[in-house]
Amino acid sequence: MGAVGSRQLKPAQMGDHQKATGLSAEQLEQLHTRFRSLDRHQRGYLTPTDLLRIPQLSLNPLHRQIVDGFFPSREASARLDFDQFVETCATFLVPQFGRGSNGRRDGRAQKLRLLSKMFDTRRSGCITRDDFRQIMRSLLNPIWNSQQDQEQLAEQERKPEVEAELLLLEQQAFIFAACQQISYAEFEQRLHSADVNGRLSIAKWLVDDDEARMGRPEAKGP
Repeated sequence: MGAVGSRQLKPAQMGDHQKATGLSAEQLEQLHTRFRSLDRHQRGYLTPTDLLRIPQLSLNPLHRQIVDGFFPSREASARLDFDQFVETCATFLVPQFGRGSNGRRDGRAQKLRLLSKMFDTRRSGCITRDDFRQIMRSLLNPIWNSQQDQEQLAEQERKPEVEAELLLLEQQAFIFAACQQISYAEFEQRLHSADVNGRLSIAKWLVDDDEARMGRPEAKGP
């Protein structure tokens, strides 16, 4: 089912993906168009390098962690077919067709699980306090669009409100001062109420891009 040779998804493929993810036909066609635009050689799969062709992603200071969230393996030969691409993307998109066979509502639990993996830079199965600080600081400083923004970013990092929010989230996640690492489950439970995933803005660059709209001028974001 992962082949994406044609310009449109086959009805059977569309139906299977809708049942599994709860995404609408329009959302799935947008993801299909995005996948094809990234798969420039029409191989039927993406590599980490293909994903980094998305400008908003390549400029994001967390691009390595985000890419790792899509690819279970860090091997240079890692591949992502269309089925896997849809399943991961569905984590960040609001279902329009239904909840899907996984019973996903707003996808909150799935988003937090993917984020917990992004925070685990060592792939150790847990999140260290140092990694938490580094990645959360990047999330709290959303200025990364161009080289000339670096001075603004440095200034933003020094703002008291940023440090205060970082400290609050760190205390919420680790609770005890002596605690230096937490499990995925602890991360997800303690940050369930925090708008961490919203700061990544992944849903927008999954489908909203001039290249992804080529041949589909009527396409709109979810």
